[in-house]
Amino acid sequence: MNSKLILFFFLALSIPKIVFANNYYLSNNGNDANPGTSPAQAWRTTARVSATHFQAGDQVLLAGGQVFTGGIWVRGNSQGTAIQPIVFRSYGSGKATIQSNDSYGFYAHNAAGIEVRQLAFVGSGRLTNQSSGVIFYLDSANAHLQHLRVDSVEVSGYRDAGLSVGSWNDASGYDDVRITNSQLHANGEAGLKSYAFYPLQGYAHHNWYVGNCTSYDNSGQTTVTTTHTGNGIVLAGIDGAVVEKCTAYHNGWLNANPAGGPVGIWGWSCNNLVIQQCESFGNQSGTTKDGGGFDLDGGCTNSVMQYNYSHDNQGPGYLLAQFPGAPAMHDLTVRYNISQNDARGYGQGAIELWSSGANGGIVRANIYNNSVYLSQPADGSSPKAVYMASGDITGITLRNNIFQTSAGLTVLASQATTGLRLEGNCYWSTSGALNLDWNGTSYNTLAAWRTGTGQETLNSGTRTTGFCADPHLVAAATGAAPLSSALAGYNPVPASAVVGVGLNLAAEFSLDPGQRDFFGNPTPAASTTGNVGASEARGVLATLPGVGNGLAGVAWCQVYPTVVHGEIHVVAEAPSSFAPAQAVELQLFDMLGRQCRRWTQPSGLLRAGGLTLPVAGLPTGQYVLRVQNGTQQLRQSLLVAAE
Repeated sequence: MNSKLILFFFLALSIPKIVFANNYYLSNNGNDANPGTSPAQAWRTTARVSATHFQAGDQVLLAGGQVFTGGIWVRGNSQGTAIQPIVFRSYGSGKATIQSNDSYGFYAHNAAGIEVRQLAFVGSGRLTNQSSGVIFYLDSANAHLQHLRVDSVEVSGYRDAGLSVGSWNDASGYDDVRITNSQLHANGEAGLKSYAFYPLQGYAHHNWYVGNCTSYDNSGQTTVTTTHTGNGIVLAGIDGAVVEKCTAYHNGWLNANPAGGPVGIWGWSCNNLVIQQCESFGNQSGTTKDGGGFDLDGGCTNSVMQYNYSHDNQGPGYLLAQFPGAPAMHDLTVRYNISQNDARGYGQGAIELWSSGANGGIVRANIYNNSVYLSQPADGSSPKAVYMASGDITGITLRNNIFQTSAGLTVLASQATTGLRLEGNCYWSTSGALNLDWNGTSYNTLAAWRTGTGQETLNSGTRTTGFCADPHLVAAATGAAPLSSALAGYNPVPASAVVGVGLNLAAEFSLDPGQRDFFGNPTPAASTTGNVGASEARGVLATLPGVGNGLAGVAWCQVYPTVVHGEIHVVAEAPSSFAPAQAVELQLFDMLGRQCRRWTQPSGLLRAGGLTLPVAGLPTGQYVLRVQNGTQQLRQSLLVAAE
């Protein structure tokens, strides 16, 4: 055969098969007898969609702003690919709504290569609906289905989960799953859940991403008493998953399982699960257990919770728990998180560990550089900043954390006396006296506890670590949102005892602290020591109510305007108070404590006519200007606005 012809046939076989795809339209003005392939020839009902076999690359386009009654069923003979997915989405203005009453809104059985975008799914309500909202379910044998995308959907009013992705046939599962930019609320069992066949050696699902999703008002179910209900986001059976920039709030209040409750954002039986840059708050349990912010639970391995903000939850802010019968649980990291007023009920801990002992219990967990702030709950219960609620733990370390409580609350309670080490932490109670409970023995000073237990020591007890001191944070407990200047109150002021005194985790313990802290500041280089707590900023200047800007109340200079467009003016108010031989030092800091501008001027210029400080090019936001001349200092908050 001619060599050119052979080459032609070889190239033809090497080119991926491209299927010619169609667009199908759905409109209230359509007719199911139409071909559906144009807006003018649209179908009318979701039943017509469910009866159709779709090919790779097909799109089903629902008219935006319109409501369609009845769910969509995608059968297993409709398969897309990553290159040519089958897409269901809105067209035109706004989202189309699928009103599925007491059934599912979207159900794909043994099918993948599917994308669901820009749609709203509404059930009849969590008390009357009988299903989940959007369902991907796999029960074929030895199947690893590729490519699921759910983006910009809103799912509400379902008895079970808003979005459910699961498999139940040994190791069959879904790979390459992305769930983004979605709102999941007012459902019964959960906002988002995944599951897999259990028990299973290994993992059914691989390579998942959940980002920028919000799960709220998912109540739990009073009729279910054998498992937890009312979760925000819960993942299981996955090897390789990231949950980031998600929010879960006000979930779980009707959970009726006495053995355990829901959590805002969590995972179990996962490997390499990372939960980061998320917020979880106001979650409840309905019973006396759980109802917390974040959790790595039974069977999680090589997993991380980092850069998260948990607050005002009934249960723990950050929980590690190994339930009975769970697979092995080991190598966990909890770092650079903030917990503010968690553990609001039933004496739980802001950071809590509980182990049944299954498969060795909890083995190797590093908990470092977190900041915990805990005040008295309104119900009069007794939360703990740290609570080791059981034994059966091995290789647990807590280092470089801030544990701050109001008077009378327990800083640390531990039922375990072995298997854990506390080293290099800051302990503080507003009463001065600490409340430390070590398996029933009480201590009220760090020194006494150190002597009695050997904790907060290194080098076989010859080197003391840890300290009892006010961390002098800028304004703890005033945060309102994560990863923004609203939480800058958890940065230390320059003179704080936590600045630059952290244990060197890399040099002393061979721990990689990651690239950043809660706020995005870089973690310390291997040769330097960092801070204690969730912020590595080297001190933020505090301008707080009741704190004067000058010495002894003397207004020695003035800064204006406080809303800045391009330049700042500084003028003398009491020229005679100046130290003429010393220059005026002016520094402008952002709310992460980073110096953005610095000026040094002779004091005579300020006395003569004032100073003009250009700030062109600075990002908009809040700043603090420090003006110093000799022993006099002024601090002024400023807002740099767009020019």
